[in-house]
Amino acid sequence: MYPWLKKQYLQWQQQLNRLSHAYLLAGVDGIGLTDFAQQMSKDILCKKTGLLACNDCSACNLFSKNNHPDFFHLTTLENKKEISIDQVRELNKKLFATSHQGGYKVALIELAEKLNISSFNALLKTLEEPPAQTIIILTSYQKGRIPATILSRCRKIDFTTPTLIDSINWLQQNLPQADQALLKKSLRVNWLAPLNAKQWIETKQFIQEKDWQDGLKSLLESRSSVAQLVAKWLKYETPEVVFDYFYLWSIARVRAAQYQRRIEFNPNWFVFQKMILQARSIWQQNANKELLLEAVCLAWQQHQLPNFNPQSNLFIILKGNFIRGTNI
Repeated sequence: MYPWLKKQYLQWQQQLNRLSHAYLLAGVDGIGLTDFAQQMSKDILCKKTGLLACNDCSACNLFSKNNHPDFFHLTTLENKKEISIDQVRELNKKLFATSHQGGYKVALIELAEKLNISSFNALLKTLEEPPAQTIIILTSYQKGRIPATILSRCRKIDFTTPTLIDSINWLQQNLPQADQALLKKSLRVNWLAPLNAKQWIETKQFIQEKDWQDGLKSLLESRSSVAQLVAKWLKYETPEVVFDYFYLWSIARVRAAQYQRRIEFNPNWFVFQKMILQARSIWQQNANKELLLEAVCLAWQQHQLPNFNPQSNLFIILKGNFIRGTNI
């Protein structure tokens, strides 16, 4: 287990002698919820007695090779946004069937908030009357989207984001070639989630972030247009990362003014931050991605003007569109 999950893993160990039929692991992306759920499953399915998986028996070997016949991993299918009712029905059939190994059956439902209403209802029937020696583990980054009827039938293990110091120490051990400045930037871009920060560095996404910075510089120097920048951003593997870059820009401005006293403080930076968070939320809805990114870029460009006024027509239009959502 990752060092920041020791507390939760101890909590799990204390429950192994009195297992519940369902668990909900709730936290944020990038701290290891799926890995934790996999370890829980391995502990349950292990053939040897004890609190932890032995990593030596036939069950542990099958699990390590992703071939255990009594472990079922449910997540969204490729190019799908939801876990369908057909997927849940198929899972239910497997859970009510006889165990292949003669022990427990374990189902891991990754990101349970992606279940739709019909899927939740199909799962609820199994949670209400679970088959013998069957355990269902759900993970979630958005616990608030899971119906209360599901939550009430699960034993909950909550996870928090590790501290900045713990995350940096872990990253230094795993990425000794990366300097301190890059480690800190990777954590800021990834909202202090160390696993995502590690991947961000390993896949050299800092090159993309530098490209974003160069693009804004070219915009201010009239070498590029907003439309040209947005067209480039939309080619990013995850274009919504641009919102994180803008948000971090605003935080850096506030710090430079409030703590370092290098620039004059502008309260409109907080208004811009709010717009970014709104845009990030709207992105997940049926929004026009191109127009949404253009709106954010235009708002940022307006902030660079010496006579910027948050009550300007452009700012009001953009802010209104963000709030309504339907015009973007």
